Amino acid sequence: MLFNCIDNFYKPHDLGLMIIHFLNFHFQATHQSLSQYFGGDRMKGYPCYETVDFLPNDSEMNPYTIFKNTFENHTQIPLLQIKTFLRKTKLSELKASPSWGQYKPHQDDKADLAGVIYYNSNSIEDGTNFYNSSYDYEPTACIGAKLNRCIFYNVDTWHCPKMNQTVEERWVQPFFLITKKETLEKNMESRGT
Repeated sequence: MLFNCIDNFYKPHDLGLMIIHFLNFHFQATHQSLSQYFGGDRMKGYPCYETVDFLPNDSEMNPYTIFKNTFENHTQIPLLQIKTFLRKTKLSELKASPSWGQYKPHQDDKADLAGVIYYNSNSIEDGTNFYNSSYDYEPTACIGAKLNRCIFYNVDTWHCPKMNQTVEERWVQPFFLITKKETLEKNMESRGT
């Protein structure tokens, strides 16, 4: 299976809190992929805005805690480590970028599972494409964005956002999850901890 899908991911109260975070958190201008340097011009990549990574704390309103509890409740998969944050892309910036209309499949790394939660669109054009390999011209599967839809997949799955966004701002919550002790140990070794 290329991906898993959970509609109505957050409970209504938690979804409301997450949307409030979108409205109130500070977003830093950046680009994807972070591993590529575009001479300081973020518009040459996939221009976006991101919050800092969410960190655990004891508050039930903390976005990290809300995500962790919700994901584990839906999937019954224990999470050893979580990286998640909020991301916005602006239609006007994407149209000015060479990324507009280009499909650039990629794989994620340093985790076991990756995924995204959609917040403000109900269009297939704001969703995600999946591929069998990086050489595929046409996607193998695609899934549309839908308010409060969570999709997740193994990190070795080739994927990319649909590149013909329909909303002025696309709001998503990317996440990268470690579920295996071996992956956690490998990441700790690579950081020297």
